[in-house]
Amino acid sequence: MNQKTLEEYSVPISIVIAGVIIAGAIMFSGGGILGSPTAFGNNLSQIANNVNPVNEMDHIKGNPSAEVSIIEFSDYECPFCQRVHSTLNQIVEDFDGEVKWIYRHFPLTSIHSNAFSAGVAGECVAQLGGNESFWNFTEQLFASQDSLSEALYEDIASSNGIQADALKKCMGESRIREIVQDQTQNAIDSGGRGTPYVIVVNKKGETFPFSGALPYEQIRTIIQSAIRN
Repeated sequence: MNQKTLEEYSVPISIVIAGVIIAGAIMFSGGGILGSPTAFGNNLSQIANNVNPVNEMDHIKGNPSAEVSIIEFSDYECPFCQRVHSTLNQIVEDFDGEVKWIYRHFPLTSIHSNAFSAGVAGECVAQLGGNESFWNFTEQLFASQDSLSEALYEDIASSNGIQADALKKCMGESRIREIVQDQTQNAIDSGGRGTPYVIVVNKKGETFPFSGALPYEQIRTIIQSAIRN
């Protein structure tokens, strides 16, 4: 691997170390690596208040003007992220117009070797093709989770009208990698210890964080609590 490639896909040592700590914490908590954690807290979980507000750079599905935000920190290589992805799709459909779903990156690089590059590819698709292309890419990537590779990213991007050369050039840009890194750090600062990590925020700014691929009914109850409050 040449020096340029190393620079393109390196992650700051602090984030790598954080990933190791997170993986270890999950293992020792009895959940197993990315096990099926069922942690749920309400606005008393003050650390979740560190989550960055929804902004114009976010990838949003659902009603952009909805008062309840579902901010998900996810990892394209995480099987539980794949599982909750389907659940959140259903949630957005069932709470028609009442919620918006925001996808942010939290690649656990210590245990998922392809997660960071996949996140970078996703950001590039968003930059080059827009919000709809990003969500199409995300759906297709989770559907092919066992085959993550640059070739796959290029194929999916191509199906969304993005040329391979443009994607490759974008993936080499430090500003794109920094987006993924910054979102990862914010996930950690906001209490994320595994993926998926989700923070539901209502119109008052109250936070309802939960970890793991919770069943549909549990997530629905959390959303209803956020709306009622």
